[in-house]
Amino acid sequence: MNRKALARQWQWGCLAVSFLTRLPAPIHGEVTPQALGRCHRWFSLVGALIGLGLALVYWGFEQMFPAPVAVFVTLGISLWLTGALHEDGLADCMDGLGGGTDVAQRLAIMKDSRVGSYGVLALIVSLLGRWLLLSTLAQQDTGLVMMALITSHSLSRGLAAFMMGILPYLRCDRDSKVHALTGHHRPSDRGWLTGVGVLVTVLVAGMSSGVILLVVTALCGLILYRWLKQQLGGVTGDALGAVQQMTELLLYLTLAALHA
Repeated sequence: MNRKALARQWQWGCLAVSFLTRLPAPIHGEVTPQALGRCHRWFSLVGALIGLGLALVYWGFEQMFPAPVAVFVTLGISLWLTGALHEDGLADCMDGLGGGTDVAQRLAIMKDSRVGSYGVLALIVSLLGRWLLLSTLAQQDTGLVMMALITSHSLSRGLAAFMMGILPYLRCDRDSKVHALTGHHRPSDRGWLTGVGVLVTVLVAGMSSGVILLVVTALCGLILYRWLKQQLGGVTGDALGAVQQMTELLLYLTLAALHA
């Protein structure tokens, strides 16, 4: 790989960091529609780095506070780090799917900035569920929590990006951040996305647990694919946020069941 190709990959990686986090990323060169459309290939890797950062945060606070408190602080920092991007999507998606009777109405509700009862309840389940499941893992071993954070953040963002490439994007507004990512997808990008997620999971969780997590992620993706296709006929940014949140929560539940 020559210098120009490396610079292009670096730019795509920085764009992925910029999209998924609040961190300032040094994006050099012209940001073309092709670059925006292909940066999703690094979502699994960026998710793993987010998880690694949160794992180190948890490890540090766990030295000073009881595990449930350390988990609470880690979740709070994760909300700041990502700008609650996926939580916002989950709330809007649940409001739309819970309150709408047809696709047009569901999309209109999802676009409304106000949060309804379905969205509030979904956020409570997500935040409380993550705190409870990670605290349960912490009772077994600190390393389990760190492993769960790295693998789940990687796989959940990888699955959301994968969905972005196989379902049509429903919003026509060109100012949407996700709209820019939906073009120029190539099979090689999905290969990198999947390969990085698999590699991270197997290296961090080990072969046996890693395979189980990968199977659960694949099954979760299949179910969510059919659900979103039936309910919406495609995806929006809010729906992708819901995919990430549901997958992360399910992976924590899987690990809690494996190590209870």
